[in-house]
Amino acid sequence: MIALDARSRLIQRPLIVIGLCWLLGACSGLGTQQHDDELGLDPQDSPAELYVRMAEEYYARGQIEVAFRRAQQAIDADRRYARAQVWIAFLYEEIGKEDLAMDHYEKAVDLAPKNSDILSAYAAFQCRQKRYAEADTYFNKALENPLYTTPWMAMTNAGNCATASGDNAKAEGYYRDAIRANPNFGPALVKMAEAAFKRGDAKAAKGYLDRYFDKGTIRTPGTSYTALTVGIQVERRLGNNTRARYYEKALKQNFPVAPKTKEI
Repeated sequence: MIALDARSRLIQRPLIVIGLCWLLGACSGLGTQQHDDELGLDPQDSPAELYVRMAEEYYARGQIEVAFRRAQQAIDADRRYARAQVWIAFLYEEIGKEDLAMDHYEKAVDLAPKNSDILSAYAAFQCRQKRYAEADTYFNKALENPLYTTPWMAMTNAGNCATASGDNAKAEGYYRDAIRANPNFGPALVKMAEAAFKRGDAKAAKGYLDRYFDKGTIRTPGTSYTALTVGIQVERRLGNNTRARYYEKALKQNFPVAPKTKEI
């Protein structure tokens, strides 16, 4: 049976949590880049950091109200800490207060104007607000930083944004860049599989999915769910019914209550 991690046994909200990075799909490097004031990178000794980590953990557990309180404590502890600003922004967005979210995202960018993680988080927000041109601008600003440790995340999210805007060619370009930057980044592999299948190239789609399920690939619950649902269609199209049934079994085992599972 396909080995999915423990988190992949639950289908969660579209914004899946493995820290804010996975939530926004844009900031897995927060706090991991080399400190350099000229690049706008955050200090590691802010008193707000403890509360930010607590907010991350509570959000991961689905306790949004508690996460919000911890994020507010982070702001109270250090209003100039960009990670605190971006977390409170995201949580305001989660509860439908986009104007307040915008204010805090902009504060985060002002505090760390060259931090790729912050820029990428802001770009993702702009995309969710359907401001696609602005989002693309900030994704590319994020990618200009030579010290950015996880550019494939920004590339994948830029691709998702291009898809949302209707520019599939640009999207595929970003996904290919992400795979070149990190061949084991599962979200980009699944997106390329989806794109290939939609344009009628089931064989290419299968290649990307086979790579996704290789040992060592970085996977998330959401991408595993998509990989399995697309994989079923791909294998059926290719006439590989045994493999299709294998994916069906994995989908039912790992995502028993998901909508597409019920359709099987």
